Amino acid sequence: MRKASRFMPKYKPKRASKFTLFAFLTAVLALLIYHPIYLLALVGLVLLAIIWGYLEQPKIDRHFQHLRDNRKGLSICEFAREFDCKIVDTWIIRAVYEQLQATLPTKQLVPIQTSDDFFNTLKLDEDDLYLDLFEEIAQRTGRTLEDYQSNPYFGKVTTVRNLVLFFNHQARCEST
Repeated sequence: MRKASRFMPKYKPKRASKFTLFAFLTAVLALLIYHPIYLLALVGLVLLAIIWGYLEQPKIDRHFQHLRDNRKGLSICEFAREFDCKIVDTWIIRAVYEQLQATLPTKQLVPIQTSDDFFNTLKLDEDDLYLDLFEEIAQRTGRTLEDYQSNPYFGKVTTVRNLVLFFNHQARCEST
């Protein structure tokens, strides 16, 4: 019998290899030596992004505080009740809920609802969703991301409900 979802392992991020770090530092050094103006422009863009994020964060925090106030008393229990647990894997339900909370651009714990839109309500961008979140959920649930194009929810993952259903249609990895 499979363990209850509350005993599911936490996400373990992959560490960057020493080669990746070496390649990055080599590229920065080469840029510094051969094209210092480009490196200066890159540093300027990074600083501009940091300043922009610093100025935007209070607005984002107010948005999530408003969401949190409107959802007072909601938890993962109400989220899970939106799905038929005889059809939808409870590990997927928990992994989506927990990983979404960890990915939100705020430190506040905001109750997630199945109708939440990733871009407008949860303020996530496509990189957060497709590069980070998918990998994290797949790792925690033991689902593969292979052959995702044949998934009936491929291209339709705009809400949390569809994300859960997308992973429910993905095959389990052989090792789980």
